Amino acid sequence: MKKLLLLTLFILVGAIQVNAQVKVGYTNPEVILSRMPEIQEIDQQIGQMLTEKDSLLAIKAADLQKMIEDYEAAKNSMSAEARQAREQQLIEKNAEFEQERENSLNEVQQKQLALINPVKARVFEAIQAVADELGLDMVLNEGSVNGGAIIFYADDAQKNITELVLEKLKQS
Repeated sequence: MKKLLLLTLFILVGAIQVNAQVKVGYTNPEVILSRMPEIQEIDQQIGQMLTEKDSLLAIKAADLQKMIEDYEAAKNSMSAEARQAREQQLIEKNAEFEQERENSLNEVQQKQLALINPVKARVFEAIQAVADELGLDMVLNEGSVNGGAIIFYADDAQKNITELVLEKLKQS
């Protein structure tokens, strides 16, 4: 996948060099997002949600730990059947706890996506608006999702439209 992306980028750069009429700009959406107040608010909401979920899970983890300790203290005086039944109960309770923990994490992730997707949509609309205003044919991403650079060199800093996009977002 990475090789295909690099090949596409090299073909794109070659096509740009052949046709000097193409106007290209670049930006870093992650920098834009990090500087938006909405993202800070989302981070606070998600942090609060995580704290609440962690508190509830901590109580359940303590209850489960108490059950395990009680079992450990009493297992030598139990019959084999009672011991096996209690162990099965503890296994089930642990599985329930793990499932609840996973559900909590999924719920937090879904909430985060629901909050951040409209903000990302606004950013990409602003990128398109700035590109239209500047008459750009294409806007490249200065960074990628995994942190690798898409643009390694640009001979003109004016082609970086990140600040213009931030200004556009402030106006809207």
